[in-house]
Amino acid sequence: MGIDRVEEYLLDRGAELVWELFHENSKTSFHERHPYFARHPSDAAVVSIMRRLRAVKPFTDRPKLALPRELPPAGRPFHETILARTTARSFGIGPLTLVELAAILRLSAGVTRDNLDTAYPRPFRVTPSGGALYPLELYVVADRVEGLEPGLYHYDPEEHELDALRAGDELERLADCLVQRELAREAAAAVLVAAVFFRSTVKYGDRGYRFVLLEAGHLAQNALLAAEGMDIAAAPIGGYLDRDVDQLLGLDGIDESVVYALLFGRSSS
Repeated sequence: MGIDRVEEYLLDRGAELVWELFHENSKTSFHERHPYFARHPSDAAVVSIMRRLRAVKPFTDRPKLALPRELPPAGRPFHETILARTTARSFGIGPLTLVELAAILRLSAGVTRDNLDTAYPRPFRVTPSGGALYPLELYVVADRVEGLEPGLYHYDPEEHELDALRAGDELERLADCLVQRELAREAAAAVLVAAVFFRSTVKYGDRGYRFVLLEAGHLAQNALLAAEGMDIAAAPIGGYLDRDVDQLLGLDGIDESVVYALLFGRSSS
């Protein structure tokens, strides 16, 4: 099919493209009705709602593991780290340390200011978030991490600790949910970025869904650069079976769903 035919085909089918419909419907407007409220909520109303919403999913019945707070020294200047970042195509057999994993989590989603001396109900974190609503939750699938039993964990950024959800060979289960299954099986650990969409859409409506995806990109790039700075190989993953990954984490796939995946391990070279 020639390029002129391709353009004609796309124009003819434009009304059927879901992404175009979503992009149009999620544009900011002062005139369109908010999906939850008769009028767009005031800042005071949003703050009131935020005070009733959890900033982090609680797993009060699960064992807690405090993570190291020390950060490994930077191996190179920041601009060199950015220029050196690549996506791993394979991983070596060596493990990660708990300090390294903790650093990746803290530098991608950790708290920078508690805001206890302010009227604002959310601690600030290292990545920007629309309205500081922080809709993302991180799950860790550990396989070869020194000081951490293999299994599935949830990261609490406010306490900088892991909630132990399930022990066992969870990386193999995760690999079955990914397109690049062999790459996942080689990894030492994976981080799954899930979203609680209502935290963002309660204020921004459909626009909030855009903000969720933007924030996932901010968080993932922080994690990838943190890994690169410690000479850890990493691969961002968008090719996963959504329903299967959500089921692995016990998410309903509608109100909460995985929006990104990251694999980490030692370099194979």
